[in-house]
Amino acid sequence: MKYVKNLDGIRGLAIVLVMFFHYDYLIEMGWMGVQLFFVLSGYLITTILLQDKQEQSLGLYMKGFYWRRTLRIFPIYYLYIFFVAGVYAAFHTPEDFRETAPFLFTYTYNLFPLVYDFRFDTFFTHFWSLSIEEQFYLFWPLIVYFLTLRQLRVVLVGMILVAPVIRFLLASYLLEKGVSADFTGQIVYRFTFGQWDTFAFGAAIPVFGLLSAPINPAKWLWGAGFLAVALGLLNYAAMVNGGSGVGISSLGYPCGGMENYQYVWSYTLIALLCMCIILAVVKYEQGKVVRVLFGNAFMVFLGKISYGLYVYHWIIWMAFGKFAKPYFKIPLLGFICYGLICIGVAYISFVVVEKPLLSFKNKFFNRNQVAT
Repeated sequence: MKYVKNLDGIRGLAIVLVMFFHYDYLIEMGWMGVQLFFVLSGYLITTILLQDKQEQSLGLYMKGFYWRRTLRIFPIYYLYIFFVAGVYAAFHTPEDFRETAPFLFTYTYNLFPLVYDFRFDTFFTHFWSLSIEEQFYLFWPLIVYFLTLRQLRVVLVGMILVAPVIRFLLASYLLEKGVSADFTGQIVYRFTFGQWDTFAFGAAIPVFGLLSAPINPAKWLWGAGFLAVALGLLNYAAMVNGGSGVGISSLGYPCGGMENYQYVWSYTLIALLCMCIILAVVKYEQGKVVRVLFGNAFMVFLGKISYGLYVYHWIIWMAFGKFAKPYFKIPLLGFICYGLICIGVAYISFVVVEKPLLSFKNKFFNRNQVAT
């Protein structure tokens, strides 16, 4: 798979949205950046797997995939966890580390609220999404390898149709058990199978051959965008009339929202929109608008260090919000300062840890295409 720098630009957009969301909800719909990450991951991983299975035995196919994933994901993730483990050993903080550690070390942190009470952890709240990605990587390579394209299409349609049903059933169960609506929405959002449709929309791009199909991605993007905005504003109006304190920057999509069955339909709609964005960006790779928005040097740079930004940004925000934020009377200036700190930390991590290790990704497995 050839390298498309505009896709790094999409990663850059995704991480900026997430950081705006976590910085006192400056942009309340910024949580959609995670959905964009998921759809992009489904697209890239599936594209690479489809190519690799034509060229390699099952053994090399699996070893190569997990070798590259290990080098990309594990190092700074586990360095971070071991660092916090050291903090816990020295200062007994975070106090719940004994409870969370088994979930963190096994990439099942998104399932933590199904065992213990839901909480927003100072160190690890954002790691639920990395858990979902790793769980997706456990089964998806085998499915891609053993199924034909026709069978994969059936599976993807099934994933897209079943995920909203799973979200509805899980929410109903939790509410019946007395879990509050707020926590139910967050638990459902973080549930592995409830995110199936997000990855499926990304995987649909290569499986259905959408990039080579006689379609107009721009029209798809405008259509999906119009539908998402229209339904979001209707949802927003209904919530405001109901006394909800949701802001207009949510576009009617508060994270983990339960009103009007948002948890059933909105994640699927947002995943469709993200798929259309990726389709348009890849299809019109040389287009002026795409190059300006996603191919500029800054967005591509953010995309390259986006994993480090994601891993570190939350704990930096915890510290910045407590000690530095009060000195910034203009929130945007505070965000810029916070963002520069995050970029500096992530860049050092990329240069010192990530990039040297990534140079080994094709060392033991003969693979010419560029991996994610």
